[in-house]
Amino acid sequence: MKLHNRRFILPKVVLALLVFFGITAGFKFNSGAKKEKNHIPFSLNVSLLRPLHATADQWGFVRGSATWARGNSLFMDDVIGSIQSNPGIVFLASQPGGLVQDNFSTTSGTDFTISIKLGGSFTASSTAYTGSKTFSNYLELRNEGTTGTADIALQFYWDDNPRDSSQDGALVRYRLQMLNPSQDGGSSADIESYVYSPDVTAGGFYDTAGFPNQGLVQVYSWDNKLANDTEIGNNATKGRVILEEMDNRTVFCFKTVVRILGAANLVPDFYPNEGFCNNASADNEYYKLAYSQKLTGNLEVTAKSGWEEPASDLTPGDGSLCGTPVSLNYGLFNMNGFVNDFVDSSDIPSNYVQATRVDGLYARIGTSGKSGNSGDDKGVLWDDLRKSTIDALDIVFENSPAL
Repeated sequence: MKLHNRRFILPKVVLALLVFFGITAGFKFNSGAKKEKNHIPFSLNVSLLRPLHATADQWGFVRGSATWARGNSLFMDDVIGSIQSNPGIVFLASQPGGLVQDNFSTTSGTDFTISIKLGGSFTASSTAYTGSKTFSNYLELRNEGTTGTADIALQFYWDDNPRDSSQDGALVRYRLQMLNPSQDGGSSADIESYVYSPDVTAGGFYDTAGFPNQGLVQVYSWDNKLANDTEIGNNATKGRVILEEMDNRTVFCFKTVVRILGAANLVPDFYPNEGFCNNASADNEYYKLAYSQKLTGNLEVTAKSGWEEPASDLTPGDGSLCGTPVSLNYGLFNMNGFVNDFVDSSDIPSNYVQATRVDGLYARIGTSGKSGNSGDDKGVLWDDLRKSTIDALDIVFENSPAL
């Protein structure tokens, strides 16, 4: 393949991967909805947990991510606030045995047994931290009348205020094919999101003026195929997305690594069964993306991406495509969508996040990142995007705790 042909194939094939990135973890509690079936006076909008299906051209995921990113950073506040604003739920879920109801219908029309317990002690592990953490509150969706972790569709653990750095945050795990069987039945992925506020006093989280600039962190991971209707869905079998609020919540930072099985038939006319990189060894390939977005003004975004088929570890800072000098970098976006790509660093407008900052963000891909050397005493390695970490991702559900 000639280098100039990559420019035209990339938006149609490689960036199709981005349509699967919008894995959100939001709930909508609507008082009074579906009262004929939901005796607990709210509903769970599990459609918010589905991958975002954006168009697959011109950096498709980045283009549609402004609203999605802001929604992700606030979802915990919505969940906790909605429950705490309902005195009946708070009272019943705080009693011994918690609040349990069979035949609870989600917005997808699927029935579960729902369990809610507030003010307890619930221990859970995660791929985003070492050991286990103990949370104060718990919500579970399970297939009715069943036992065992394989029958759990969703587990949600949270402390009362995940933005408080003295607390452990919030953790949600779910199975797409169980929450939305009619639309996501082809998925075998378990998905996990951990959200917490780092302890900035531990070091490594201050700006040049000496003020803390690290806000809420979210880490999304999945461990198997997201769908079976496309080559990407079948072969993007491991991935992690990291989102950070920075600079007093005025800048949003994003990083991801997605593993593509080396035998994926992404460009069959050029490299049959070799993913995107022309390498007869058909090793696994890794898509890398980082961007910084302003949360003021026109929500300007500066993005950098790359694609790699490493022999051992991912190469930090390498924004090329399969080791060639070709890339789309830098891509620019705003609240209206795609603006331009192939932008030289010196040509990035002053109202956008500048290349030096995005380069620094992108350079943490393939490493344990700043959380690996922060001194944070919570055992959280949230910034870990090493190849070995991605390869080892395995989302594990806990046995249902005694309420």
